[in-house]
Amino acid sequence: MPELPAQSFTSAGGLRVRLIPLPHLQSATVSVFLRVGSRYETTQTNGLSHFLEHMLYRGTETHRAAHELSLAIEQLGGTLDAATHVDFTSYDLTLPAETIAQGVGLLAEVLRQPLLTEMSIEKQIIREEILEDLNEDGQQIDIDNVSRRLLYPDHPLGFSIPGPLENLERFDTDALRRHHAAHYTAKNAVVCVAGAFDPIEIGEVIRTSFDGMAEGAMIEPARNGVERSATRFDYVHDHGSQTETRLSFHTPGVASPEAPTLLLLSRVLDDGLSTRVHQTICEERGLAYEAFAGNDSLEDCGVFDFGASVEHSKAPRLVETVLELIESLRRTPPSSDEVDKAKRRYLWDLRTVRDDPEDTVHFVGTSALFDLPERIDAVANQVAKVTPDDIRDVAERYLDPKRAYLTCVGVLDGPILSDLRGLIEA
Repeated sequence: MPELPAQSFTSAGGLRVRLIPLPHLQSATVSVFLRVGSRYETTQTNGLSHFLEHMLYRGTETHRAAHELSLAIEQLGGTLDAATHVDFTSYDLTLPAETIAQGVGLLAEVLRQPLLTEMSIEKQIIREEILEDLNEDGQQIDIDNVSRRLLYPDHPLGFSIPGPLENLERFDTDALRRHHAAHYTAKNAVVCVAGAFDPIEIGEVIRTSFDGMAEGAMIEPARNGVERSATRFDYVHDHGSQTETRLSFHTPGVASPEAPTLLLLSRVLDDGLSTRVHQTICEERGLAYEAFAGNDSLEDCGVFDFGASVEHSKAPRLVETVLELIESLRRTPPSSDEVDKAKRRYLWDLRTVRDDPEDTVHFVGTSALFDLPERIDAVANQVAKVTPDDIRDVAERYLDPKRAYLTCVGVLDGPILSDLRGLIEA
């Protein structure tokens, strides 16, 4: 498998840099990854990472308003994209090859010199974003947020990324400056560039543009205090034609030796229309238009989810079907053909990483941020060693119905709720 031609260096301040020249492409992507997100927050600061990400678009010393900054980026041929996750935040700028050097400098300016002005406008925008996940009574109805709150009660891993409205209203410039000073530092970040560019030129531009960035320290998440909830069922009433249903299990993190096996377990269950979840839930039983299974893996922990939206009365049948799927894998290993297909499809995905500069920077950049293997062949070799028995063993170990968590958002009457509780508490 062709390896990514990555070049690495660390700046004097501790900033990790990865350069991956891919001259067969017509564009290049520069991305910055930082350890900042909802898992590094407290009850009082929940939502601050997301708010700060939005506020960086509001202007810099050179481009002093949001429109001026957006215009400067778009005149280079690109659009600045950013996303706040649970455990990291990323900023991506994809540009034509001839403007990538200017883009690197402009992105450094956004990260290092934000004005943090026009706060009242940005608060209005984020308020609308938060309201999308609330019902008319102000209850959280986003199934992802509700399920994580059930799995991680009173812990940052159970926080929503935008945070509550009351926090948003309270945040001020001082809070943003403190959060920026703590997290937007050299040792807490990785800069990655992939695509068509001259690595000597871009390496020098990065050194110059990020020179003076505060050294800081790499922020580590709290590694203790994650207690499993004694409550394993949560239901939120929300009007609609379907009930969203999520069955979830605690798993180890992406750095675990079992991570490659969990990856293949998820692909045996759900990687195309021929795999078990779609075939059983959709094609054979007609319970849902679409359904999914997958492992949401963080640095030190994860969650394996099964989910679908179904007509309200079908929710118990859906959960029964998922439990049957689980029991089948816990009892009997998947076939060699299933595992071989899952491996091939994953290796195809790895091979095509180099076809898209944004895919490339996210593979290398997040790996560097969390000290994971950055070489494609290293990841491929880990996956290649997984056997059908390994997959059965991790299914038996982690997909234990006695440790399952069930979340429903929809319209369920008393008898259906009783049936669901019985399934999860049996």
